[in-house]
Amino acid sequence: MKVIALRGVENSGKSHVINIVYHYLLKEMWTQVPGYFRILGNPKFEDILDILTKDGILVGIIGAGDYQKGRLGLANLIALHQTNGCDVVICACRKNHKIEACVLKYSNHIWIDKTLSPTDSYHRIANSIDAQRIYREVVKP
Repeated sequence: MKVIALRGVENSGKSHVINIVYHYLLKEMWTQVPGYFRILGNPKFEDILDILTKDGILVGIIGAGDYQKGRLGLANLIALHQTNGCDVVICACRKNHKIEACVLKYSNHIWIDKTLSPTDSYHRIANSIDAQRIYREVVKP
């Protein structure tokens, strides 16, 4: 299983980028696997969990990545997607060595560092750049 982790500091827009990728995949004809979608915690933060499929490939989506342990912990959510047979997992991951260790457990992992925007007016551009980088890793043969 390949884990693509968007790594960044708290409140840098990681969950928002994961949501952009999620909606882009849906637009590109990836379909939801019934029974997996759920909102993790406060909907305001756009932390979602879901599994999408296309051409026999399963992609797990994790918008939350701020916790190491517990039901909403990144380690638990990645393991859940692995148990569900996902080929790829896209997740947010807060810059924190304990949380990053949840991703490092998987030998096939890719870090994408969250692009920080210098001002509010650049958030959309920075988020689009990060979403495109993640999408390219998902569809890479």
